[in-house]
Amino acid sequence: MSLATYLVQRGKRGTWQLRVPIPRALHAPGKPKERTMSMGTTDRRIASDRALAVLDEWKREWATVRGETFVTMPVAAPARRKPTQAELEALAVEFGHDEALAQSDMRRQQPGGWRRHMHRTEAALDAFTPLAATGDHSLVEGMAGEIIDGMGLDLEPGTPAYRQFLTNLNAARMAALKTSHARARGDLEASAESPLVARVRQREQDKAKPGETLLDLFDRYAEQRLAEGRKRDDTLKQDRKVIEQFAAFVGADRAVASIKPEHVREYRDTLRQLPPKWRDRADMRGLSMREAAAKARDADMPRTALTTVNKHLSTISPLFAWLIKERWDLSNPCAGLFHDKVRGKNPRPPLGTDRLNKVLASPLFTGFEADGKEHRPGEVRANDWRYWIPLLCLFTGMRVGEAAQLRTEDVSQHDTSAWIIDIQHAPEKGQTTKAGQSRASVAHAKLVELGFVAFVEERRTAGGDSRLFPELVANDRDQLGAEPSAFWRDYLTRIGVKAGADGLGAHSFRHELADRLRVEVGLVDDQIAVALGHDQKSTTAGYGAVRQGTVRFLAPVIEQVRFDGVEFGGLSRSA
Repeated sequence: MSLATYLVQRGKRGTWQLRVPIPRALHAPGKPKERTMSMGTTDRRIASDRALAVLDEWKREWATVRGETFVTMPVAAPARRKPTQAELEALAVEFGHDEALAQSDMRRQQPGGWRRHMHRTEAALDAFTPLAATGDHSLVEGMAGEIIDGMGLDLEPGTPAYRQFLTNLNAARMAALKTSHARARGDLEASAESPLVARVRQREQDKAKPGETLLDLFDRYAEQRLAEGRKRDDTLKQDRKVIEQFAAFVGADRAVASIKPEHVREYRDTLRQLPPKWRDRADMRGLSMREAAAKARDADMPRTALTTVNKHLSTISPLFAWLIKERWDLSNPCAGLFHDKVRGKNPRPPLGTDRLNKVLASPLFTGFEADGKEHRPGEVRANDWRYWIPLLCLFTGMRVGEAAQLRTEDVSQHDTSAWIIDIQHAPEKGQTTKAGQSRASVAHAKLVELGFVAFVEERRTAGGDSRLFPELVANDRDQLGAEPSAFWRDYLTRIGVKAGADGLGAHSFRHELADRLRVEVGLVDDQIAVALGHDQKSTTAGYGAVRQGTVRFLAPVIEQVRFDGVEFGGLSRSA
């Protein structure tokens, strides 16, 4: 037998079905002359793999009836996969309803078989009704086993999912019998009034066209936003993770027009039930959002913050807004579902004089025990990113990620005698800025006095990698600043400066300079923003090609910062 001959596609979904003629010697009056089974997939390769096992089983069965021996070569059992609830509902309708109804219609249409078929249908309905009403699954358990084995499903008997599958098979079978009975009595247009069948049919109608799934459309949206310069690649990667989670929740192949406010509301409320970073938890690995939320409720786990929930909606909503702008006939299902008056409770404070002095007098700056034990006093001296990145943020106002990506050629002396650090936006070299533009930053004289320029010269002399901090490795978001940020949150906690989610971290050094510019130099916020690398949005800002914040403006401003009350005398480093 050739699979190419007996594998056919059927239905709106194009599911592959194995249809094999029963050997002539086994034909019986009134019995089907063909055996069929859905392979439960639209993928031809997967269907072929499954069909081989089913075909061997049928051959063995037919050989046994004829008193023959059928031998097959042993093959490795395919890995079983865990089905979704939607998939199990579709299988229950396909086998318990569609296949049964198709066979019933075929028998009804056989010459001279109508009356016999009507009586047989009545008898089957009378026998099945009390079983379905009392939750007796005995008549569908065999069918369930065949489907599970034939589809290669990971669905163990006795589990809640398995029991629900049996219940769905019962419901589908009952709907098919009722329809068959009505058609046998002459109502040829009769169809099942079953919530299960209706739900599966609606799901089939709501299926997206090829290339129009949520993720397909998001990728097109992301490509356009990136080309327009309205979103960074790193941001879009994080946005895609949210869309992936939302798509898995509502249905990965669901048409966007079928996504309604009630679906977004359910997603929002389910997300709220989950603990923060739930996908990283070992006790929730492999669980769906709904399963994880139920487990979190039972265990009274901490909940996802409302700000995070709103952030998810703020990722989903712009995609629908873009589709509407692109003339898709739909409405935004996120409208009106944001939590009102929700503000983040995680500020980004400066260190302040007392805390800054405590940090500068701590072991990392005065001598520590060993790598990994930087918070304990000792004789080891740091001369790497642990020491220099917070000082760069404090004395220049640059961001942690900008400091982490610096190269030796970025540091030079200006004709004003000030030392300049060029913060480059050069993606081809792995350097990026938040604004997508390069800018100059002026090093405070105290940074030079502490030996930063000498450190840069040492790195130049060493040759090889021109990065100032070559030991830093980017994370999966291509961020070199991730490791310093995490290190400094941990370090500040270990030395008693940081407590919980108070917002203190490596960025606090940058914010400390902002306060000094405000108090000691007397700059207003617009000027501080320019000094720290923020562009001012104005009509004038669009004139000319020179970047805001020239060296001639920055150099005297930075030098006026006195760092009143800050004690730098204890700082030392090794060569």
